Amino acid sequence: MATDQVPKEELLIKEIEELRERLEESEAVIDAIRQGEVDAVVVYHPSEQVYTLKGADYSYRILIEAISEGALAISASGMIAYCNVRFAEMLKTTARDLTGSSLFNYLRPGELGAFEKLLHAGFTGGAKGEITLRAMGGSLLSTHFSISPLLMGDFQGACAVVTDLTERKLIEAELGKHRTELERLVHERTEELHRVNAELEHRVRERTAELLRANARMSEEILERQQIQTALQTERDNFKNLTQEFNTLLNAISDTLVLFSSDMEISWTNCGNVQQLSGAVSGEAGQYCRELVHVLSAPSEDSPVVRCFDTGEREGSVLTHNGAVLDLRAFPITEGGRVSRVLLLASDITAKMALQAEAMQACHLASLGELVAGIAHEINNPVTGVINYGQILINDCSAESMEHDIGKRIVKEGERIGRTVRTLLSYARNDERESRKVTSIPLILEESIILTQAQIRKEGIDLEIDLSDDLPEVDVNFQQIQQGFVNIISNARYALNEKYPGRHENKLLEITGEKVIISARPYVRIVFHDQGVGVSAHELPMLTKAFFSTKPFGKGTGLGLNITERIITDHGGFLSFESRKGEFTKVIIDLPAKVNNECHDSCH
Repeated sequence: MATDQVPKEELLIKEIEELRERLEESEAVIDAIRQGEVDAVVVYHPSEQVYTLKGADYSYRILIEAISEGALAISASGMIAYCNVRFAEMLKTTARDLTGSSLFNYLRPGELGAFEKLLHAGFTGGAKGEITLRAMGGSLLSTHFSISPLLMGDFQGACAVVTDLTERKLIEAELGKHRTELERLVHERTEELHRVNAELEHRVRERTAELLRANARMSEEILERQQIQTALQTERDNFKNLTQEFNTLLNAISDTLVLFSSDMEISWTNCGNVQQLSGAVSGEAGQYCRELVHVLSAPSEDSPVVRCFDTGEREGSVLTHNGAVLDLRAFPITEGGRVSRVLLLASDITAKMALQAEAMQACHLASLGELVAGIAHEINNPVTGVINYGQILINDCSAESMEHDIGKRIVKEGERIGRTVRTLLSYARNDERESRKVTSIPLILEESIILTQAQIRKEGIDLEIDLSDDLPEVDVNFQQIQQGFVNIISNARYALNEKYPGRHENKLLEITGEKVIISARPYVRIVFHDQGVGVSAHELPMLTKAFFSTKPFGKGTGLGLNITERIITDHGGFLSFESRKGEFTKVIIDLPAKVNNECHDSCH
């Protein structure tokens, strides 16, 4: 320590003694400062100085008081100018007692030289080191000092952060004991492992010899298995090729094949992947397959699959679904004397049945035409006689006589009978080869009503006809359009009779006609509107499919609207429907009007 600093230290000691006397008078102030009530730090160099803290300095003061390490400011001679509460707790005293005292008084004997070197290094730029302190009562405390230079006004000193190493020392001591014990155990275990290793090496040599012998035997077996696997792979490839050819053949079949397990689960189908049958619709073919498989897999006593499982014999049936006629044939697959699976073959015979139905209808119409022709001939002869007798009464009797009136009535009714017979004969003939001709919708409708008016009157149906006066003519096959009208009127009669078995004020069929423009071309629109039972929304798209019918079995063939749509389409027209279940049905026919040059120019 420099000699010029000795007078300064003596002066400082004297000043400290004076300050201690004044501490009792200003104890409240000092306590307020240390407790943070006053933002200040007291530094005793060379006399008492108070440095107030503002802004961030106050935050640092709060931070220093809150940290778990000790913090202090010391002079070059080791005098404590400031310390926090934690450092005072380490030395088992108070910060007030430590302030102004020399830190050298709290060093363990023999630590003075080491601490002076550490303090000197801290003044020059910062230093760290372990120092043993002596707390009040004589207990020793291992600490770690981190010292940095501190300049505050004319006070030149250092700040130090002190960490209590007592707990770490205890842990290090405990770890040293455990390390010694662990080294002893490792040594013992190593010797034991050497003995076990020697024994294992002996066993390994014996086992190696056995494995070599076993390896030789295994090599022979592997060679044999490789030969067997080669043969199996060849068979597997052949089977795979055959399977692919078989699947290609089955998928190319237009009919539907479905393989059912004993619990009616679908094992395979040529419609596609079984797991994808219940997925989203991907095209009409996929939707058709999904709907078909769903219908076929439904458990029912009438199902040929169920009967095939029960009887063990081939079973078959015909099913109508969504307008399609399906020929179903089930074939049993037996295993162990019992039917384990059933293969179902579903063939769509709709077209075949339609052709048969058309052929039967053609034959029926031909027979009916011959019969009607004969009956008409037989009726026309007596009717002609009746008309002649009526005309005689008219000619021979005076205009005011009853006989003259009776004669007129006889002639009128006779001519009505003759007209009905001619209309029936024309309808029954229905020669499709007959060329089209220009005619009017009211005339076709009138001829159609003649054939159905007797049933309409008998069933108590009110018929209202409202045709526009400006309806253009149409170029059509008269008998075909008449057949379509009769089919629609027949369906309307059935719907009205189902809803109103007897007479009713709403038992009404309205027929209207008007001129419309579709795609810049004139059309004649005829609407048949009945107040009958109606058709549900999901059934509307199915109405024109062959063999689809909303009528009970035996009351409809499902061909009427199908034939009607084909007739209207062949004439370049459109057939559409509007309906609400339980309320009404509208059948709308649009036929292209006969366009002359004058009408064509006005339309454009």
